[in-house]
Amino acid sequence: MFNLTPWKAKDEKRSTGGNLARWEDQPLARMQDEFNALVNRFFGDWPAPFAGGWDANRFWGLDVDDTGTEVVVRAEAPGFEVEDFDVQVSGDHLTVRAERKKQAEEKKGDYHYAERHYGRFERSIALPLGVDTDHVEAKYRNGVLEVKFPKTPEAQGKRIEVKA
Repeated sequence: MFNLTPWKAKDEKRSTGGNLARWEDQPLARMQDEFNALVNRFFGDWPAPFAGGWDANRFWGLDVDDTGTEVVVRAEAPGFEVEDFDVQVSGDHLTVRAERKKQAEEKKGDYHYAERHYGRFERSIALPLGVDTDHVEAKYRNGVLEVKFPKTPEAQGKRIEVKA
């Protein structure tokens, strides 16, 4: 392929030899670099479609909220039953596992197309300091797993009055 900047060869991209201006000083070149970086950040870790390698964990949305008195972890996990989950706390890490098994289906023809994900799903996160791992509460409702960790009194902090 050819380069749209006629005075600059590809191998001379970063050098100043023979160019009218350095690569970094050309506005369109800077825009091209920034656009390439944007595309690489967005598409960089996605596998090619139909190439396999789609990570099922990519589809588990996870939120961690610190309310001041507790830390709440919410994971989107639709299609599971309560007994499918294995929630464990080890040290300062929370690990959530669930397994969705493929159900036996009666074959009704020669064509089958599936987008649902089966197999073992797992997420592990580091918990912030000051959570009480002895009094954890986990609930699953409407496709969302919610795990609540109360904070220790020392970790909750206190308000200090400022005097004039």
